[in-house]
Amino acid sequence: MRRFVLLVGLLPLGPLAAAQEIFKDVEYISGHTGMNEKMKGMLTIGDNDVQFVDQNGTPVFKIPLEGITDINNQTDIRDASLGKKMLLGSLAGSRKQEFVNISYETKDMAEGVVFKVKQGSSTGIVAKIRFAAKRKKVEPPAAAPATTNQPPPPQ
Repeated sequence: MRRFVLLVGLLPLGPLAAAQEIFKDVEYISGHTGMNEKMKGMLTIGDNDVQFVDQNGTPVFKIPLEGITDINNQTDIRDASLGKKMLLGSLAGSRKQEFVNISYETKDMAEGVVFKVKQGSSTGIVAKIRFAAKRKKVEPPAAAPATTNQPPPPQ
């Protein structure tokens, strides 16, 4: 009987956890007002916003989904340094870095925020944020039932 009660008590946590996408190994690079330093953390995509959270789980800032005007990813390829090329020759490989850029507007400001993400994840992050923003913008407001004052048509 205790197991049943325990499981029923945990059921409400399932939808809350599933409603949020979490991307770890994200580094804030630039673009948010008042934040001049790079910071490592996580990106979460919720029902209303994209949130950057530091490594301790403390929210740093939010980007409202309805305000997102543009989102894209970028891959930078950095060649190995001259010293590495001379030392290792053809074994000195290049280094890829992936970034996610989010532009958004609120009634008071506009910003473009840049995040460095784990290699191979930028395309998926962009797609999920676009989907969440599209879903948020498309949701129609609750419509009031239509009423008419016209008499019914004659039969």
